[in-house]
Amino acid sequence: MESRLPKPSGLKKPQMPIKTVLPTDRIRAGLGGGAAGAGAFNVNANQTYCGNLLPPLSRDLNNLPQVLERRGGGARAASPEPMKLGHRAKLRRSRSACDINELRGNKRTAAAPSLPSIPSKVSRLGGALTVSSQRLVRPAAPSSITATAVKRPPVTRPAPRAAGGAAAKKPAGTGAAASSGAAAAAPKRIAPYDFKARFHDLLEKHKVLKTKYEKQTEDMGELESMPQQLEETQNKLIETESSLKNTQSDNECLQRQVKQHTAKIETITSTLGRTKEELSELQAIHEKVKTEHAALSTEVVHLRQRTEELLRCNEQQAAELETCKEQLFQSNMERKELHNTVMDLRGNIRVFCRIRPPLESEENRMCCTWTYHDESTVELQSIDAQAKSKMGQQIFSFDQVFHPLSSQSDIFEMVSPLIQSALDGYNICIFAYGQTGSGKTYTMDGVPESVGVIPRTVDLLFDSIRGYRNLGWEYEIKATFLEIYNEVLYDLLSNEQKDMEIRMAKNNKNDIYVSNITEETVLDPNHLRHLMHTAKMNRATASTAGNERSSRSHAVTKLELIGRHAEKQEISVGSINLVDLAGSESPKTSTRMTETKNINRSLSELTNVILALLQKQDHIPYRNSKLTHLLMPSLGGNSKTLMFINVSPFQDCFQESVKSLRFAASVNSCKMTKAKRNRYLNNSVANSSTQSNNSGSFDK
Repeated sequence: MESRLPKPSGLKKPQMPIKTVLPTDRIRAGLGGGAAGAGAFNVNANQTYCGNLLPPLSRDLNNLPQVLERRGGGARAASPEPMKLGHRAKLRRSRSACDINELRGNKRTAAAPSLPSIPSKVSRLGGALTVSSQRLVRPAAPSSITATAVKRPPVTRPAPRAAGGAAAKKPAGTGAAASSGAAAAAPKRIAPYDFKARFHDLLEKHKVLKTKYEKQTEDMGELESMPQQLEETQNKLIETESSLKNTQSDNECLQRQVKQHTAKIETITSTLGRTKEELSELQAIHEKVKTEHAALSTEVVHLRQRTEELLRCNEQQAAELETCKEQLFQSNMERKELHNTVMDLRGNIRVFCRIRPPLESEENRMCCTWTYHDESTVELQSIDAQAKSKMGQQIFSFDQVFHPLSSQSDIFEMVSPLIQSALDGYNICIFAYGQTGSGKTYTMDGVPESVGVIPRTVDLLFDSIRGYRNLGWEYEIKATFLEIYNEVLYDLLSNEQKDMEIRMAKNNKNDIYVSNITEETVLDPNHLRHLMHTAKMNRATASTAGNERSSRSHAVTKLELIGRHAEKQEISVGSINLVDLAGSESPKTSTRMTETKNINRSLSELTNVILALLQKQDHIPYRNSKLTHLLMPSLGGNSKTLMFINVSPFQDCFQESVKSLRFAASVNSCKMTKAKRNRYLNNSVANSSTQSNNSGSFDK
């Protein structure tokens, strides 16, 4: 018997709008999943549901179809299309609580359904359920860097079960077969009079709704804590934003630093490139140098071997050199001795006679007859017959006779051996004697075009000193210039008037020196020439009958040579006295009587000294004149003396020429003792002739 549930139209509607909430879980369970359940229900898509408001059961029942009809064969007729009906009430059909119970997830064993399923309504309810379930899904919490995810219990939904069996899987238009299948799967209906079953069904439904209510209450409690979580999340967001700003500022700083470091890296990269290029160049240079070093190393090995050989050879040659030096030194000593022997054989006092040629301005003057028998003999004859018969033949012999055509170099060639003796450590004296205008100053000084004995002596001295340095000798030259005028001593290097005296040396009685005389150390030939020029300008000259510029004083130039041999500890001291005597003339023809008397007196005393030496008298009158006292070491002491006798070739000078030649012949006849060499060994110079002692030495 078919029964229909009455519509619960007598129930009052709630005053506040209540949203219809269907037990979708049971409906889905009853309908089953898949395509059959999709679109089974047509629920208004604009409906929203509140979790804490549950509609009464009568509300659920109102949604059921009002008319439940049975078709033949126990199957329910197919539902009309929902869109073709004008009102929803036409589709409403009352259902029992058993039918609703069948929609839950729990499977029940029921009898054969009395009513077939309504596919169209199931489809409509399924679609509404899908839409409402999508709306019931809570939106996800906004993600944030610092936000804490809200933990919610997972929603467990019962698995949908198939509703309607095979009939649900088939389309609605399959006819009787589909209806029979749906009727077989439909749940057992509760009879209208079975209030107990309905109560149990409602009780179960209440339990389901209560469970949902508790679940919604829990969800509501969680939602109440959401504002606090939101505030915390906002605070964390603010902190995160400030931290983000700081991080951004730090990031900007870091970006600037990155840019700076990038620029630095680019600079370093470019520098690295240049460095690599330089490195490659240096490596190439290194390889080149390495190759050269290898070649040089090989060469060094050969050079070392060669050096060792040369060292051995050098040692041998050094020994031979020492032997040669010793032999050379000994040979030099032998040469000095042999040279001194030759000079002794020639005589310690030698006389050279020089007849000067007439000048161009003297062509009108008559000359005597000069006959040169050999190099050492000359004959003088007067062209006056009376004088010729009275004087007779005049023949004179000397060590050397120089005719008028003899040059200055020819004369100095005969003088140079004496200069060598001075370097060997002997005292040398060279003086020129003759009447006024006979050429004494020309012979001693000369002219710039043809220099005399003194300038040539200077050149020879310095040339010889340079040669002696190779033998280990070092020489020092000291020069003094003295003038005897009217028996008074004058220093030609000083313009001051000094009290000068000739004194005997303390250590050697044969040596003398002049006090308060200026002594200059000569460094080079030019320095010595400058001193000689100064002395020449300070010398007294005057015009006489025989010479416009006649020397009216005796000039004495002394050069002291001090040689030292450091290796042999030997000292050699020699001296050269170059004397230019004043011209002798007759007092009757002189206009300067005082000068003439003093000059003739000194020359007369010089003649007396030479005669005393010739006669070997016990007393030699050296102190009778300043000139003889000054020449004492040169005339009778330790000296080698050379006297130039200068004569004029003219007839008016015949008498003076004869007197001069006779005086020179008498000097040439004197025999002097052998000169001794001034040699000191082991730096023992106690007996040396360096008597400077604030007075200056003159002779030794």
